[in-house]
Amino acid sequence: MAKHGATALSIGLGAAILYLGAHAVTGRQGLVAYVDLQAQQRTLESRLDAVEAERAELEARAARLRAETLDLDYLDERARVTLAAGDSEEIVFALD
Repeated sequence: MAKHGATALSIGLGAAILYLGAHAVTGRQGLVAYVDLQAQQRTLESRLDAVEAERAELEARAARLRAETLDLDYLDERARVTLAAGDSEEIVFALD
């Protein structure tokens, strides 16, 4: 009888260990979720870098149009591009 109790205890402990081990790997806070979160973090960090670069470019463009640091050549260029305007004597080359 004692042998059956020890066997049942061993099976119960083995099942608990298997359950906890499987949950540690595949659970909501397991290793698989951790790897997925790391991949998501890398993706978001690369998107953040791209957005920060775009913001820096926009800030530099805005600085060139401020009254205290107005770049007249840049203002002329932007006006021509925005309005699609040019002088009748000019030859315009559109480059992408």
